[in-house]
Amino acid sequence: MVLGLTGNIGCGKSTAGRIFEEQGYGRIDCDEIVRELLSNDDKVKAEVLSVFSKSVFDEGGQILRKELASVVFSDAEALKELENILHPRVNRIWNEQVRKEETKPWLVEIPLLFERNLEKNVDFTVCITCDQEVQISRLTQRGMTPDEANQRISRQIPLVRKVELADYVLLNNGSLFFLKDQITQLIKSINSL
Repeated sequence: MVLGLTGNIGCGKSTAGRIFEEQGYGRIDCDEIVRELLSNDDKVKAEVLSVFSKSVFDEGGQILRKELASVVFSDAEALKELENILHPRVNRIWNEQVRKEETKPWLVEIPLLFERNLEKNVDFTVCITCDQEVQISRLTQRGMTPDEANQRISRQIPLVRKVELADYVLLNNGSLFFLKDQITQLIKSINSL
């Protein structure tokens, strides 16, 4: 059983992922895979250098993720080029992880699940959603300006569309207890199928 968890930035995918993990699911965070590739994969670094120049690297040859994000989230073509470098690798990595332990249930956090038509690679899709004001508040607490937060949100398909496409929906405007309760009920529902 593989669940694909999506939702836009600031909706709580990581929080939901940790709850699924507490309930016995293997958890794969595609954003974490991206961070690992950008930090430690020399081939990825070489490709990023060839596309984006040294301006997104520090003196030690490490990618400055904040600088890279600033470039790609203000330029749709640059974002597409970065995604072309990363996405095939990310998909291969998480699929390999799942294949190694096929008997356990998995939750894969895939922010661009529907944008990249990856729903066919999972058994069920789950979208976590919240009000945009809540998203902006969470993102500014992470250090983004409201403009940066809105810019990131605008690069993803609207949450309402993801909700329409998802098999299951989690609402994350309230307490952690409320989210845990929804996930417990969702797991029971899936297990009964």
